[in-house]
Amino acid sequence: MSTIAVAVLGTGAVADRLVAGIERRPDLRSTGRTTPALPVPDGTACVLYVPSLAEIATDAPKDVVTRLLRDGYDVVSALPPGADLPVADVRAACRAGDSTFHATGGFQTAIATRILRSLSEVTTDIRRIELEEELDLPLAGVYPWNALGDIGIGGTEVAARSAVAAVADYYEAGLHALDDAAFAGTGEPGVSPAVSVEVRLDDAGAVEKVIVDRALGPRIGYRSIWSAGTTDDAPLRYRLVTSTDTAKGATTLRVAAGEGVHPAEHLTCVGLLDAVRPIHDSGQGIAHRDLSITYLMPDERLITRRR
Repeated sequence: MSTIAVAVLGTGAVADRLVAGIERRPDLRSTGRTTPALPVPDGTACVLYVPSLAEIATDAPKDVVTRLLRDGYDVVSALPPGADLPVADVRAACRAGDSTFHATGGFQTAIATRILRSLSEVTTDIRRIELEEELDLPLAGVYPWNALGDIGIGGTEVAARSAVAAVADYYEAGLHALDDAAFAGTGEPGVSPAVSVEVRLDDAGAVEKVIVDRALGPRIGYRSIWSAGTTDDAPLRYRLVTSTDTAKGATTLRVAAGEGVHPAEHLTCVGLLDAVRPIHDSGQGIAHRDLSITYLMPDERLITRRR
C-alpha cells in the first residue's frame, strides 16, 4: 500500500494530536504542520484543515480551502460546507486543481447523527427525532474551542452567544443529514434551524452553562448543554429519542474519556484521519459521503443545504 503524505493546517491540541495520529499510521506520512500564512510543506498530497474559531469568524476558510484545492491538494476539513465554506466555490476550486474535498463534520455531533441516521433508515414510521447532548469541557476546551473562554464559560454572556453562532454550520449539517435520512428532506428543505440560547450565570455573574435548542421544523429537535468539566468519567453524553404515532423509544449514550483525551476531540481526529485514504483515492470534486457508514458510496445527504 502506498504511503500518503499529509500536512496538518491548524493550531492547538487537535493539530498536535492529528500529527501524532499520522505518525502512528503505516499508510500515512507526516510532512508537518503549517498555518494559512505559510506554504504547504513540499511533497504533501493531502491537507487536514482544522480552522480555529478566529479563522471561521473572519471567513478565512473560504480562501484557504479553495486555494489549497486550486493548488492541487486534496483537503479533508473539519468544517462542513455552508455559509463559512460555499459549495459552489469549493466545486470550482476542485475542478481547477483536479483535487478532492471532504468535510467530516469534525465534531462530536457526528456520533449521535450516525446512530440516529442508521436507526431512521430502517424505521419508516418515525414522526419526530429529539437529541440531547451534554458536553463537559476541560479547561483547554475541545475543538474548535481551544479554551473554556472560547465558548464563554467563566466569561460573559456576549462571548457565549458568539461561540454558539460560530459553530452553527457544524450543527446544521448534522440536522439536515437527519432530516434527509428520516424524512427524505421533506420537513424543512433549504431552511436553517430555529435556534434559541439560554445562558446561565453563577453567583458572581460569570457564565457556568450554555443551553442551545435547535429545531428543524416540527420533527427534529436538538438540545446542547455545555458546561465546565466535572469529575464525571463520561464527559460526552447523549439522549436519543425517536417517536412514532404509537410509541416512543429512548437511548442514552455515554462516551468516556480515554488516555487523557476528551472523547469529542478523539472523534474529530479519528474522523479526519480515516478519511485521508478514501478521499485521496477518489475522483475530482466534493466527496459527499459519511465514510463511517456508507463507505465509498455517493451520499448527497451529507452536504449542508445552501441558504
